[in-house]
Amino acid sequence: MQEVNGNLRQTVEQAIERQEAFGELLTRQEKEQLLDYGVVRSAVAGEFLCRPHQVDTRVYILVIGEVEIRNSTEEDGTVLARLGRSELFGEISALFRLPRISAVRISRPSVLLEIPGDILEKVISSRPELYEAVVQRYKQRITDTALRSVSLFRSIPADRLAALNECFSLVGIPPGKVIVTEGEPGEAIYVIIYGTARVAHQVGEESLNLALLCAGDYLGEWSVLTGAPRAATVTAVTRVEAIRIDCQPFLQFIRENPQIADQFNTLAFERYSTVAGQGQLADSPEMMDQVLSRIKNLIAQSGE
Repeated sequence: MQEVNGNLRQTVEQAIERQEAFGELLTRQEKEQLLDYGVVRSAVAGEFLCRPHQVDTRVYILVIGEVEIRNSTEEDGTVLARLGRSELFGEISALFRLPRISAVRISRPSVLLEIPGDILEKVISSRPELYEAVVQRYKQRITDTALRSVSLFRSIPADRLAALNECFSLVGIPPGKVIVTEGEPGEAIYVIIYGTARVAHQVGEESLNLALLCAGDYLGEWSVLTGAPRAATVTAVTRVEAIRIDCQPFLQFIRENPQIADQFNTLAFERYSTVAGQGQLADSPEMMDQVLSRIKNLIAQSGE
């Protein structure tokens, strides 16, 4: 670390020690390694440190101040989370070689320790307990960020979203690979973290492209909610990183959060209607009532 006065160095050391993911696990030598290779820098409010899709492996520990995790760099972008002193960010890109998933903007004047990604990787990879601590923190954050990027889930308190941490898996899908296949049983819902996927529906012998899905979009909800076969085939156009939540845990989650259930069910029906007949089913209130009733009964049964 470049020469800094004693008080600032002590403040940076304290920020490292208080880092929630692994601060207490670091040895004195490992802390010194982060300090020796890190750079202390200041940032003004409004500055973006990370941008979606950016290829960058720098990692940051917030020493003083606050940052916002956002779904985009646009002025009307949504704030997904706020991070304060001692929080770590940027580690996902550094450790898993992924482009940046979210935007990070300085919300209050801040001081940060900027660490090269290969240095952090070297430190935590040397001990399994360190690596596991960071991975668990990553899973918690990626779940929260991915679900908060879905507008329906933004009203859910963080502690309730955290309940999904134990029942999801991270999946990477290469370009061209099918994620879900039309006509097959639906065993899970997917929320896209990064990448683009194509939705297609078979009409006779022709495959009709219906939509492109990207970060913040979800898929597979119709089959999970109704027990019906998949209504469309979804294929990765680029590499896709997603979280996969199995059927029963997701139904339980919806049942325990009734404030989003009706809206989620209605959107699921509308999306299915588009696939099934370019919106024709949505013109039938009776059909919609029947399907929504079926969904509610299935959700209720998941808690029995």
